[in-house]
Amino acid sequence: MPDTSAYDVAGPPGAPTIVFLHGMRVTRKMWKPQVGRLADSYRLIALDLPGHGALSHIPFRLNTAVDIIAEVIDREACNARALVVGISLGGYVAMEFGARHPEKAAGLVIASATVEPCGWHTLPYHFFGAAMDELPEPTLNWISRTFFQLVYAPEKAEPLIAPGFFMRGGSQGLREVFGKQFAPRLALYPGPVLLLNGALDLGFRMHERRFLAAAQRGRLEIIPRAFHIANIDQPEAFSNAIRRFAESLPW
Repeated sequence: MPDTSAYDVAGPPGAPTIVFLHGMRVTRKMWKPQVGRLADSYRLIALDLPGHGALSHIPFRLNTAVDIIAEVIDREACNARALVVGISLGGYVAMEFGARHPEKAAGLVIASATVEPCGWHTLPYHFFGAAMDELPEPTLNWISRTFFQLVYAPEKAEPLIAPGFFMRGGSQGLREVFGKQFAPRLALYPGPVLLLNGALDLGFRMHERRFLAAAQRGRLEIIPRAFHIANIDQPEAFSNAIRRFAESLPW
């Protein structure tokens, strides 16, 4: 069980709980825009996945990530249930969590993760994963930091850059999801599902209709003018989509 240094908690005790799962190579701090907008009504838990942040010493494995989320929900969530929100790598973890622990998930938000990570289209990510393993970490960190500084204004880039980057954990995450199919895992979850994609995130929208068809109680929402890190690109629209979905849940 991770200690409390591996996750942040905000919002009123006893309120419905939302758990946030971050993307590859970044940390729980990427959810700062949502914490600032949703903590008025919900108990928010943003946690680090294995291989990242405070858990960088733990190798990333899907099973390990799912077990940690379940333990944190049991410890911190009202009625040991939560809306689980995952983006990119975190979205695949959320689908695995819903398949294994449906009783703990009041709903799932799967953001920027509606492409199956198997097949020809994953070839660039295999090269990316190999580079994350082989190149010096200072060089990789400089590339990521420079990219985010060029793409985002300082206040948007800060939650991504300030905690540092975890390239080895990110490459472990890629290897864990490569070759697997996640639409069948999503199909095992019986609760409400929101697929939330940036309109401009074309690569990760490739199979969104397949994932929508797989979800037993699914809906799809597209965020205009958003790319892959949609919660940073359009924080207000992303947060509002989560709020609307949370308000629709029976909890």
